[in-house]
Amino acid sequence: MHPYLEIRRRMLDKAMRRYVRADIAWRQGLEQAALLVPGAIGRGYLMIGNPGSRVRRLYDERDRALQRLAAARAKLHEARGRVRVEQRIPLIAHS
Repeated sequence: MHPYLEIRRRMLDKAMRRYVRADIAWRQGLEQAALLVPGAIGRGYLMIGNPGSRVRRLYDERDRALQRLAAARAKLHEARGRVRVEQRIPLIAHS
């Protein structure tokens, strides 16, 4: 694999792990909130809490992790395109 692609792939893997951890923490936070406030999770909606609340903070962390994941995917896709272009350009040797 091209070294540049390897770096981007590692960034994507790291972003994915961060997102999964943030998603698990957010879901656990929702479950804990539902124990205190039974109507916090309903059919097709959920309350994410007031600004500064634990559930809102977990939601915001998850959202940032998702945005970083999307950016990492886009950068990997862009890097793959650059590598493909580099492979198509023939090298011309001057004598």
